[in-house]
Amino acid sequence: MVPIPQAVFLRLPNPYENLVIATGLLVLTSSVLMPILEPEQFPRVYDGLWWTVVTLATVGYGDVFPKTDLGRLWGILLIVGGVGLFTLFIGRLYEMVVERQERRKNGDLDYTKHGGGHVVVIGWSGRARITIKNILKNEPSTDVVLIDDRLATAPLDEHNFLFIRGIPSRDKTLHRARVAEAREILIFADESLKVENPYNADARTAFILTSVERIAGKVQTTLEVVLEENLSNFTKIASNTHFKISDQSFAEQMYSGPERKAAER
Repeated sequence: MVPIPQAVFLRLPNPYENLVIATGLLVLTSSVLMPILEPEQFPRVYDGLWWTVVTLATVGYGDVFPKTDLGRLWGILLIVGGVGLFTLFIGRLYEMVVERQERRKNGDLDYTKHGGGHVVVIGWSGRARITIKNILKNEPSTDVVLIDDRLATAPLDEHNFLFIRGIPSRDKTLHRARVAEAREILIFADESLKVENPYNADARTAFILTSVERIAGKVQTTLEVVLEENLSNFTKIASNTHFKISDQSFAEQMYSGPERKAAER
């Protein structure tokens, strides 16, 4: 076996898959071959597997080693070609882990768990932060998915928290968060618009609610309304929605757990 250049795998249609397959075949072949070439030194396939992995991953422990010419020849080929392949495999694996962490940080991952039960929070603000913290503290087994189009990176680093960067009124973004399978959806008003133009803040929330209702109309939804006079407009859009007027106690009222009773509109 000759060394396999990294560029060869990068030119293949599925470089990572081919690398995994090639590494797996090499380990399997060597594990089966060694008991055939060296039955006294490697009486079991497991012994061949042990020696192969140790040889590929390190310089070898020396507890078992081939003694025949054919066994040593295979050992030479394994070291020359296999160590490079195995090193490339480990390097790619590490690269994929780092890449996934970076994508998670930047909001590029989708929520992929099936079965629902998660809480979707739309819109980041100080009050959204308090609400998310309360959920994570009181229900550590509940996943929280945040959708926001203005954050550059995830605002929190929790194992059951996922940030999705995208425009919340777009169907594609909502599908990435699996809103139709969520236990509850919380929509927060745009914090900057609340100060500059509260009417526009409520209009943006209503636009988002329209998309949410179309995709996840059966999911309980709670949203922040800046101006109480706009409540009548929201009630015409949604049928399974709780409306909370934005005030000092809003963040504490926004979410009180899965067993809460329906709030008054």
